[in-house]
Amino acid sequence: MSTFYKAILFCVALLLNLAVQAQDLRNNPRLRERITEAKLLEIQKALNLSDADLKQLAPVYKRYDAALNELHFARQQSRQEAGLLRTNPDSLSTEEADRLITAHLENAVKISTIRREYYSEFKTVLSPQQVMRLYQSEAQLRRKVMQEVRKRFGNRPR
Repeated sequence: MSTFYKAILFCVALLLNLAVQAQDLRNNPRLRERITEAKLLEIQKALNLSDADLKQLAPVYKRYDAALNELHFARQQSRQEAGLLRTNPDSLSTEEADRLITAHLENAVKISTIRREYYSEFKTVLSPQQVMRLYQSEAQLRRKVMQEVRKRFGNRPR
């Protein structure tokens, strides 16, 4: 098995561990750090970065990842409080549906804002093409993790 696939499996295992311990992730900085390090290794491979380039990228990427994680945790908390995450849209009132859509759109703007802010920092270390590949490799890793989560856990009620 190639090193690339071993690294992907390692990341999937770490992220599955994340899925199991999602509530504890915010309070577990060591686990967060391990996941971020695994992501950085995948990014290094996807972008063909030298160790020196990775060393320059790591602090910027860690801040970027932390900002996205905080946004994710906030969104997760509001979903739990609202109780609308797993609700059939037809069972929602107009006001509830509107609130959910508005929250989703506001979240998309926040993600875009974070990416815009960090793009200039990423460009100090990476070319624009490499930044694109960074975003693509993150998306690819998320898809693989979600596929693995679905395969292992299926559609079990949470």
